[in-house]
Amino acid sequence: MSNIPLLLLLSILVFIYHFGLGIYYAFGVEPSPTVEFLYRGLFLCGFVWWVKADDQKSVLKDVYCLGLMVGYGWLVVIPYYLFKTRGVRGFIPLLALMGSFVAAYTYAAIFYMIFAT
Repeated sequence: MSNIPLLLLLSILVFIYHFGLGIYYAFGVEPSPTVEFLYRGLFLCGFVWWVKADDQKSVLKDVYCLGLMVGYGWLVVIPYYLFKTRGVRGFIPLLALMGSFVAAYTYAAIFYMIFAT
């Protein structure tokens, strides 16, 4: 499977979760722990599937334990991996994920301003 649809699904997951979280926080409601648990599990699985699909195209060796790498070392290892495999263009997927995160909170703030009165 191509890595672009997986990245798109991961971006949608990030957007939906953080939009809902922004609405919860705006109205002063505590989000359900179940939702947090499901998001973390889906995010890790989605990230692992995305890296596995991307790994088939790269020239680097396979990672021994991809789940452990994404679960604990993603903040350092994933940007390094993307830079090593694609150069500076490797940061485009990370910018897409960060953009969906920022857009979600922006839309949640707009939603709150419209419907809070």
